[in-house]
Amino acid sequence: MSEQGQRIEFEAKGPYLFQVLSDPPEAMLLEDHEVCLFQFGQLFLPVALSACAPMAEALTEMSQDASGPAGEGMIPLQFDLSETLELPPLTGVVGTSYQHDDVIYLDVFFGETQARLCFSILAAAVIGQVLSQVPK
Repeated sequence: MSEQGQRIEFEAKGPYLFQVLSDPPEAMLLEDHEVCLFQFGQLFLPVALSACAPMAEALTEMSQDASGPAGEGMIPLQFDLSETLELPPLTGVVGTSYQHDDVIYLDVFFGETQARLCFSILAAAVIGQVLSQVPK
């Protein structure tokens, strides 16, 4: 993974395991760029409009999982949320989300790169609500 300026580019296909994003994000629809942009502190997560409905559905259809967050071979990622960073656009969702303790996990794609996003229950609820309102 490298930071080109302030935009993160994944060098490997992952899978990456993100840190828990616990604060509810701010959101805005950027139709010119065909993304719904979420802001967690200074971390920007663009979600491609084509991925909004599947992601909202995945956050709604949650299962319980006793095994925990880390899958085999996952590469942990930590970001300084006080530094401005932009992730590449999230382009797809793998299956449904699941809850373990007080964290919601969701497997996603950033292009070819697979990652597991980790949200607090409140952040996941806000994201799901916002994405469910994005026009299809």
